[in-house]
Amino acid sequence: MGPDLLAALDANYLDASRLFVTGADGGEYLERRDVAIVCCGLPVQNLNWGFLRLPCQDVPAASEAVRAYFAARKLPFQLTVRSGADEPVKALEALGWERRAEPLPAMSLTLPADVAVAPEGLAIEEVRTAEGLAAFRETAFRGFGYPVDVAPRFMNARLLAAPNTRLFAGRVGGAVVATSLLVTSGAVAGIYWVATVEGERHKGFGRALTWKAVAEGQVAGCRIASLQASGLGRPVYKRMGFAEPFVYAQWLPPGA
Repeated sequence: MGPDLLAALDANYLDASRLFVTGADGGEYLERRDVAIVCCGLPVQNLNWGFLRLPCQDVPAASEAVRAYFAARKLPFQLTVRSGADEPVKALEALGWERRAEPLPAMSLTLPADVAVAPEGLAIEEVRTAEGLAAFRETAFRGFGYPVDVAPRFMNARLLAAPNTRLFAGRVGGAVVATSLLVTSGAVAGIYWVATVEGERHKGFGRALTWKAVAEGQVAGCRIASLQASGLGRPVYKRMGFAEPFVYAQWLPPGA
């Protein structure tokens, strides 16, 4: 995978993150030459992070900018770095940053792809209304184990109106049981918020919602689908044909 495509995958990931945090009061997204900063405004480490942009010309300055930003807000955070570049890793280690044990797998699928049919009994629809959005965000947050009461803070009318963004809900018997979100940017169809509520898992619903996003990405003219896989989703995506070209490693600052 060439550097231009890798940069396009990074850009889609950051674009989706920007949409998520800037819709919330206290959320913020900042960019500078070597780093992007994603802040959800809450003390949730996984949702407050800096993203080292490769190739990074000044790792000490970029990492210090992230540390200073979150220190001023007294928020826990981490630094994300795409695998494949040795120099930034060496620089972070020399500065005393510590790599977290489990990286985040990035997975991709070349388009066009053979899209599978949804399981019988599952009806997939695009979310277009406030009522549909409320059901979508409750299911998505429940599926990820996040507190549902903060979901409206991030998934609100701004997200529904965002360009190049589409939300899909899977219903069984009228209830939303699975979700996915598509963010398109150039050649990339980014797939996010693939979630299934507990009690409805292992029925192919998450896979079907992923395929829905893939199919709509193809219609939009994208040539590659991308996502970041959870532990539950990773084996499912592998069976669907997604490759794992790299990972995003998370780093914690000295003394964290």
